[in-house]
Formats: sequence, structure tokens, C-alpha cells
Amino acid sequence: MSLKLAEVILAIASCVPTFIQPQMHAGPQLPVPRSIEVPKDGVTIPMQNMGGRPVVELKINGKGPYRFILDTGATTTVVSDELSQELSLSAPAGVQAAPTGGGPAPAIISIHEIRIGDATLQDLIAVAMPLSGLLKGENAPRGILSASTFPGYLLTFDYPHMQILIKKGALESVDSRSSFQYSEDQVLPTVPIRVAGRDTQVHLDTGSGYGLTLPVKFLSELPLASQPKEAGKVRTGGGEFPVSTARVAGTIELGNYKLDPDEVRFSDAKPGPGPAVGNIGFEVLRHFVVTLDSQDRRIRLEQ
Repeated sequence: MSLKLAEVILAIASCVPTFIQPQMHAGPQLPVPRSIEVPKDGVTIPMQNMGGRPVVELKINGKGPYRFILDTGATTTVVSDELSQELSLSAPAGVQAAPTGGGPAPAIISIHEIRIGDATLQDLIAVAMPLSGLLKGENAPRGILSASTFPGYLLTFDYPHMQILIKKGALESVDSRSSFQYSEDQVLPTVPIRVAGRDTQVHLDTGSGYGLTLPVKFLSELPLASQPKEAGKVRTGGGEFPVSTARVAGTIELGNYKLDPDEVRFSDAKPGPGPAVGNIGFEVLRHFVVTLDSQDRRIRLEQ
């Protein structure tokens, strides 16, 4: 890998997928696969569903298939520790991660090959960690595949047709109406929204099964059409955070599109220091075809 060893250690130590911890700190990017091979006409694969989260089948080092969540809210690919042991995945020579947040260091692993349909990823650094407490149920996914693993390719989540498309290319421009640019300091794909006349930005998170989540401060800054209701708590690496829900009085806009969630969730859940940032998940995204260009940091939504 061209990334220096210290950068690898720092990136992996500070990056946990948002399926587990809803927000991220800015930081260096993780290594991408050494090579990506996709047929000229691209690859289309079925999109399975786990509580609104897109799931794909893939093979690792020729074995499988295994079910993985395909997550725009994950900065690195994560393999369950059980599957990592089954496949005898080990760390690249000389690489180890430092402990963070008082917890144990994540286990860095090297994957020689991932195959998704006719697409092949070669030599990818990932993380192994316990997932059985988070991914439950019969035939639960065995890991989380970061949507940022395909630089130079368009990764399309076609929710209406329940399929994933991977094809070489780029989003050539943005218009801030149906296509959007996110900046270098935004680790996760981010889009601008307007809520009852108030502008903010939220992560576009395919790993969330909910609709729109905003920081708690918006409870006092937005006009509400219903009284807030307690909706439990969320525990992350940054602590335990309450969740409330309420209906917002006013339009919610994402570029050209008007969103109509039944309720908005309000929570400051985040893994550590820094302000909370909201996100949009399945209950909003299910109406769209979402295309991610992770190399150029662009997103397109088609309704």
C-alpha cells in the first residue's frame, strides 16, 4: 500500500463504521484496494434487505458467499471476528493499531480478494471486530463493506429496483439540485438539506434503517407539529444518548426534492468529541436511486 504505516494505524484506530457509531471524526482516508476489476458494462447485483440496510453477497479469498451490509456510513470494511477466524485472516506484516478510547485495539486484517458478482477487489486492508451483538437473527450479515471501497467507480444503490450497480466512471458535475459535492474534511458522504427554512448538512447513511435524524439542538430551533416523544437511547463509543421523535411543521428539502418523513429523530449520538451531525437513512433513501462517486466526493439522487 502507498499509505504510510502511521497513517494506516491512525486511520483504523479512529474510524468505526456508523452502523455501530453514528458519526465520525474527520481524518486520513483508509487504504483502498490495490486493484479493482469490473467488466466494461459494469456489474448489477441484487440488493437484499436487513432492516432497511442494503445487503450484498460476496466471496472472500474464494470462499462464501457471505452477506455484508454495503454502507456509505462506514469508512472501512469490517469483518466479524468469527468470520475472520474461519478464514484465517491476518494482519499485514508489521502493522498494528493502537488502542483508542480506553478500549482494545482493533484487529487489522488483510483480505487478498473480494468478489461481488463479476467485480473483483484485490488486496484490501480491513478491520475484524465482534459483530454478533449488533448483527442478529437468522442468516445475519457477517460484516460491513464500506461504500468508499470503489474509487474511480460509480456505486449505485437502486432502491426502487432493489439492486446495486458498479461501473467505472465519475459524476462529471454537480448542480446542488440533484447532485452534490462534499468536501475533503467530510469523511462521510454528506448532503445539504433545508428543514423548515433552516439549512444544515447530514450524512447520507445507507447503514441507517431510519429516516431523518438531526442533532437535539434542532428541537428548540425548529417549529414542531407534535410534542417530542422519548424513543429510547443509543450507546456509542462516545457514551449513551437519548433519542426523541417529533413531527416538524414545515417542508424538508434535499435539493430539488421534498422529503416527507412521518417523524424526525433527534439525537446527539456520536463516538467522541465534536458536534453531532444528523443523517438520512432508508426511510428517505428508499424512494431514490443514489449514486456515489467516492473518488470525486460527489453524490447524485434520482427520484
